[in-house]
Amino acid sequence: MNFSSSGSETASVYLPAPAAFQTEMIVGQVFRQDVLGDIRKGWNGFVESGQIWALLIGIVAGYMLKSITSSH
Repeated sequence: MNFSSSGSETASVYLPAPAAFQTEMIVGQVFRQDVLGDIRKGWNGFVESGQIWALLIGIVAGYMLKSITSSH
């Protein structure tokens, strides 16, 4: 705050800059999304690599181990 020689207060008011002086930068990229296509490619790779058999064998072996070790 500024004080004048007479002892009264004067307030300084700061106004926002005019719109012509305000700049905004908007940066973006456009991506081509094909979620179902990506899922399909992943599933096809899973099947073609033979990992589906490892999954099925693991499920069967896990179920058998659970049934052997569980007590009723």
